[in-house]
Amino acid sequence: MAKAKTKAPEDEKLEQVEFSLFEAIAACDRKDYGWWDRLTPEQQKKFHPYVMLTFLSSVKSSRAMQEFHVLSVNEMANKYALHEVVSKHPKLQWLMLCAATLGKGKQYHQWIPNLRPKVTKLQEPATVKEISEYFSKVYPDADENLIKEISENFVKQHKRKVYLSDRFPNLKIDDIDLLNNLVTDEEIEKYERDLGN
Repeated sequence: MAKAKTKAPEDEKLEQVEFSLFEAIAACDRKDYGWWDRLTPEQQKKFHPYVMLTFLSSVKSSRAMQEFHVLSVNEMANKYALHEVVSKHPKLQWLMLCAATLGKGKQYHQWIPNLRPKVTKLQEPATVKEISEYFSKVYPDADENLIKEISENFVKQHKRKVYLSDRFPNLKIDDIDLLNNLVTDEEIEKYERDLGN
């Protein structure tokens, strides 16, 4: 009896209907550039590069591996993957994500939490508590006093940015960041006095 010819795994479409985020992350860790082509069109539609970027940039490993993932994902994928032209080409986004990994096999990736949208959009000031919690999750091995110091500095700068955003609502966030670096607290106080506030 002749054996039925079987297709090589790389030639087969993936069987499940749902897009598996964790399989996608594992495929990136293997630098499996052909994985995208094995997805069904329905699965490809469920691919979200932002979520992949967030997971791939964080790895629970040695400090060198952590630094590699943050820098590599940022340089090779994050800077360009969400660009308006590139975002129309999800396979290209996939290839960029694969290129950003080391290719050493499956890694343990963890989700990096985001700050509240109103904080990131400069609509509300951040609190030291929430920023400390955020930095503690991002840098779990960092000294508690250092986390507190960084958080307090972040909140101080963020408060100024919220003020500038409120005063100059037509400026983009990048422009507000620049303006925040150019003006001093004394200049802001003088500006407010000149306005009669």
